[in-house]
Amino acid sequence: MSGLIPLIMLNPGEEGEVVYIHGGWGILRRLAELGIYPGARVRMENKSWGPVVLWVSGVRIAIGRGMASRIYVRPLGPRRTL
Repeated sequence: MSGLIPLIMLNPGEEGEVVYIHGGWGILRRLAELGIYPGARVRMENKSWGPVVLWVSGVRIAIGRGMASRIYVRPLGPRRTL
């Protein structure tokens, strides 16, 4: 799984493809309900305070930081440094 990073490591504006979710049936089901599953594309909007805000399939959603750290993505495009 080379090149994968936790979703929470994406910088605002960066996109990634979900590859793996570390968690049990409950977290997998909850994320699938939000449109987050292997193969889905996500774009980070904000991760500075409180929940992580991202775009999935044209919908803006917020998830907890712990949940975001269990989602592994392959970054799409060049990585930006802040």
